[in-house]
Amino acid sequence: MHRLTKTTRNIFTGTLVAAAALAAPMAMAGAANAATVPPTIANGGFETANIAYGGGFHWVQVGESTLDGWTVGGPGLVYPVGTGYGEGIDIVSSDLWKAAEGSRSIDLNAYNQGSISQTIATVADQTYNVTFAMSGNPGVLFQGAKTMTVTAGTTATNYTFNKANTPDNMMYDSNIFSFIGTGSPMTLTFASTTTIQGANEVTGGLSAAGGPVIDNVSIDTAQNVVKTKVWNTWTGGPVSATSAPTATDPAWHPTNGDPQSTLHKSENHKVNEPYFVPKGKSGGAWFMWSEVDTTS
Repeated sequence: MHRLTKTTRNIFTGTLVAAAALAAPMAMAGAANAATVPPTIANGGFETANIAYGGGFHWVQVGESTLDGWTVGGPGLVYPVGTGYGEGIDIVSSDLWKAAEGSRSIDLNAYNQGSISQTIATVADQTYNVTFAMSGNPGVLFQGAKTMTVTAGTTATNYTFNKANTPDNMMYDSNIFSFIGTGSPMTLTFASTTTIQGANEVTGGLSAAGGPVIDNVSIDTAQNVVKTKVWNTWTGGPVSATSAPTATDPAWHPTNGDPQSTLHKSENHKVNEPYFVPKGKSGGAWFMWSEVDTTS
C-alpha cells in the first residue's frame, strides 16, 4: 500500500491499538467415518494484532509474526534496492478505508506483491469452501484491476477486482474458493499478483504499492456430491428398435430395483446412452442408465 499523504489519498489518518488472542485451529476427524469438527480460520477478520498505526495502516514485512494466525510472505522483491521498502502486506484501519467487517482489512501489496498463508487440518476427500471479501486499494495512483491468486495444495484460483471504489465505498465482492482435503495439513494462501505502479513519496521512483484488499475470511465444509446411477425405462409410446429416444426425452422413468440380469447391469452400459432389448418377434423396450447428484 502506497504511503500517500492525507490530501493525496483523501482519507483520514489515525492511530488505533487492538489486542486479542489466536483462534483455535481446525480439528481433524479421527477416523474415516467419524463426524468432522467444523473447521475454522484463525483471525479471519484480521482484528487480533497488537499494533500501532501510522497514517491508518501498519506495514508487516515478510517473516514478521505481527498478524496473528497468518504467515506473511512475498516473491522476494525489494524496491528500491537497499532502501528496506519492499514486499509484505499492510494491516489497514477503517480510518483509512472501510473494512468489510470489523475495523481492519489487509492490502496484499506493501511496496510490492505480498501474501498471507495459514495451515489448516483437513479430512481426506472432504470439500472445503473458503469465503472472503475482496476489494482493491482505492488510491488514485493505483487505478485499475487488482488481481490475486488463492491456493490450497494443488488447487489455485485467480480473482480480479476492477471497480471504481472509494475509501467510504469499497464495493467488496463476496468470493468462494473451494478445494478438497488431503487428510493432512494444507496451506491456504492469498497472494497478490498486482503490479500496478505509482509514485512513491517515501522511497522515490515507482512502486506497486496498491494491491487487492481482503477481509472476513472463513471456512466451512461443503456437502460432498456423489454420482448415483439410475436405471430407466422409456414409456413414450410405440417402440422402434431402429429409432432410439434421446437421453433427454421426458418419457424416461426410473425403474424400481437393481436389474438382476447381466444384460442390464450398469457396468455393461454407458451413461445416458439408450439401449434396446428385444422381446418376442417384434416387441421390445428401450432402457438407459443415467446419473443424478446426491449429497452426503
